[in-house]
Amino acid sequence: MQTNTGRGRLAACFAAGHVFRAQRAWIPTVLLRKAKQWGEQAEKPERRLSSQGKDKRPCGKQAQDRTLTILLSATGTRATKQWRCMAVELTKELLLSVRKPARYIGGEVNSIKKDLSKMFLKVCLCFPDVYEIGMSHLGLRILYDIINKQEDCCAERAFCPWIDMEEKMRAEHIPLWTLESREPVKDFDILGFSLQYELSYTNVLNILSLSNIPLRSSERDENSPLIIAGGFSCLNPEPMAEFIDCFIIGEAEEAIIELMDIVRDHKKSGSRDRQALLKRLARIQGAYVPSLKKENSGLKISKRVVRDIEKVLDLDTWIVPFIEIVHDRVGIEIMRGCPNSCSFCQARASFFPLRVLRPEKILETVRKLYSRTGYETFSLLSLSSSDHPCLTEMVKALVDEFKEKGVSISLPSLRAKNLVGELSGILADMRKTSLTFAPEAGSERLRRSIHKNIDIDELTEVSRQAFKSGYRLLKLYFMIGLPTETNEDLDQIRDLCVKLSNIKKETGHRPAMLNVAISNFIPKPHTPFEWERVVSYDELLAKQEYLKNIFRGYRGHIHLKFHDARMSFIEALFSRGDSRLSGVILSAFQKGARFDAWDELFNFSLWQQALTDNCIDTSVYLSAKDLSDRRAWGFIDVGI
Repeated sequence: MQTNTGRGRLAACFAAGHVFRAQRAWIPTVLLRKAKQWGEQAEKPERRLSSQGKDKRPCGKQAQDRTLTILLSATGTRATKQWRCMAVELTKELLLSVRKPARYIGGEVNSIKKDLSKMFLKVCLCFPDVYEIGMSHLGLRILYDIINKQEDCCAERAFCPWIDMEEKMRAEHIPLWTLESREPVKDFDILGFSLQYELSYTNVLNILSLSNIPLRSSERDENSPLIIAGGFSCLNPEPMAEFIDCFIIGEAEEAIIELMDIVRDHKKSGSRDRQALLKRLARIQGAYVPSLKKENSGLKISKRVVRDIEKVLDLDTWIVPFIEIVHDRVGIEIMRGCPNSCSFCQARASFFPLRVLRPEKILETVRKLYSRTGYETFSLLSLSSSDHPCLTEMVKALVDEFKEKGVSISLPSLRAKNLVGELSGILADMRKTSLTFAPEAGSERLRRSIHKNIDIDELTEVSRQAFKSGYRLLKLYFMIGLPTETNEDLDQIRDLCVKLSNIKKETGHRPAMLNVAISNFIPKPHTPFEWERVVSYDELLAKQEYLKNIFRGYRGHIHLKFHDARMSFIEALFSRGDSRLSGVILSAFQKGARFDAWDELFNFSLWQQALTDNCIDTSVYLSAKDLSDRRAWGFIDVGI
């Protein structure tokens, strides 16, 4: 056994002597830190020389090779030319030929590997994006923890491989595998997809294709795994209905256990009747089986809601990745639902009603996960964290307990009115990172129309206190393309940003740095705006250009980031579409569409061709609707 002697992100090292177990080995912190450093160096192939002209450390391919050797050794896998996996055999040459090979090897600290020979039911949690995105999603971590608490069941993970790995897998006929056991994904009983974003749909098909599983539900037989899906996008499941056996509408933490119980009973009975299984699953509250839609015509699907929220959020496991992920911290859900009523927000419909966790339960979870990981940042998550009724006392307790240990507390999705007073003083004592606010619209008139209640005077005062306390960066979120929006509203986005940035001048400094994210309004299902038209991408491009021009004199300290208007067009199409769009998704996938949410890989022309090939008139989906018009998602009841 080796002990950790330093401090670092990848192992628990807040105190000397703390040791943490990976799946097959005790991993010393210094080893993990060196692996991370060499991995970063491998991304930068330039050579670093000492004063004697010799390399200080491995560079380029040499660094990547040594990094992989370290990680494989640390997880108990011999770093030979080739190692034998449970069913899928990987080669060292394969992993060294792709970017970030640690995406594919598993064995992270706190990952759970059960003996599959003793598991009656095997579940593969599939996230249709790369490892760094999927491991940043709290929902995947919650389900991983819940399922693995079942004695005769296991949950393993699979992510969509990046383009370079997909090419290698197809060339060498390597099926997609899970990270824990490296068992082929198709050998699992259940595949559960998390559908958080419409632009991930082609990645779902790619995972099925790489797993040698028929893409269409109608083409699968009794030997195929059950394909289920849940998440935000399932509030309108119809565009993906052709590919998914069963959707869970709403919150899946309790429904997944009921679903597993039914699959377990069906498997024990020896039945091979897949249709009989689907009929039983359709009786679960929140379950939607597309193949039975005609049979169950007229029935409403009621969204699933977890009542005992503290029970399902009692996490024992938090996997610590070997590589940096997008949200590289521990996320603690402190509240589910939202007390506000923003007219554009689909998340409120998904997570309604409001449920609040007790401060003592939150503190208990933070202590537990702090003791089991090496993270130094904990994020208190919800749709509106600053609306938690006990936020001030909770943050104060966390700061008092963890400040001396170098741990910072992050509060996303803040509302200015909640930060005036005692909480602002507590934030001043925390490690200074950034504060984030979402005014959404520049003018008071437009904010009122979308029910976004923000007092600009309060926002100004909170920003002033933050800058005086040492904060140097504000992050602001706005939306363009809202109903009744004019150029005057866009002008007021600029005016508000400049006003907040200039507050720092009061302390004798230069204007504050602002990161301003500009998203595009999409009228989502189950929101008050679901009847509104979708602004065309030509109109959105014109609005973006207008904003760039009026911000031209402030580029030194105000940085604008726009969402691609063409991506928003496709997102809107699938968020409001029906089952006829399944053919469009399939066509785009067959033409090569992958990772459509990534700027560098999104190919709008592929989608245009797929729409043409399927004779789709997009105006049918994107135009304004009458109250009498049929909505593809009308059979789903979200309880609002």
